[in-house]
Amino acid sequence: MRQLEPAEEQRLIALAKKGDADAYERLVMMFQHPIYYLCRRMTGSHQEADDAAQETFIKAYFALAAFKDGLSFYGWIRRIAVNVCLNHIKAGKREEPLGDRDPAIAASPLNELQEKEDEQRFLEALEALPPDQKAVLVLRVQEDQSYRDIAETLQISEGTVMSRLSRAREKLKAALAGRFARRPA
Repeated sequence: MRQLEPAEEQRLIALAKKGDADAYERLVMMFQHPIYYLCRRMTGSHQEADDAAQETFIKAYFALAAFKDGLSFYGWIRRIAVNVCLNHIKAGKREEPLGDRDPAIAASPLNELQEKEDEQRFLEALEALPPDQKAVLVLRVQEDQSYRDIAETLQISEGTVMSRLSRAREKLKAALAGRFARRPA
C-alpha cells in the first residue's frame, strides 16, 4: 500500500466529505488492495472478498460524515471491512472458492498434492473457527496487527483479544495435530 502523506490524506477526506467523488475515488484506489486482501483472508473466497470489499467502500462513503478528522482512514475503513466480513460469515453467506487459490510451487507432483492437502486442511480448520476467533487470528497473524489495534478495530478489550487468539490457536492446533504428526521428516 503506497502511503499518502497525512496532510494529503486529510485533504482528500475533507473534499470527499463535501461530496467530491474524485477525492473519494483516490482514497478507494489507495486502500482497495489492502482491504480486498483483508476480506480475502477473512472470507476465504475471491468472490466473497470482492463483495465484502465493495460493500466496505460503499458503507464508508455513506458514513464519511461520522469520520473523525485526524484519525487514520485505513484504521477506520479496516474496522468497517472486518465488521462487513463478520456479518457475511455470521449470515452464512459463505461460498466455495472457484479455484482461485494460487497453485502451489513444488518440486514434484507428490509434494504439490501434499501441499494442497495441507493448505486445504488449514483453510478448513480456519473456516471452522467461530467468527470472533477467526477475526482476531486473521488480524494478528495475517495483518500483523498489535493487540491494541485489534482491540480498537473490534471494539473489545486487549484481554479479550488475547483469550480469543489463544482459543483460536488451540483449536487450529487440535484440528491440524493429526495431519502434521504423521508427516515424515
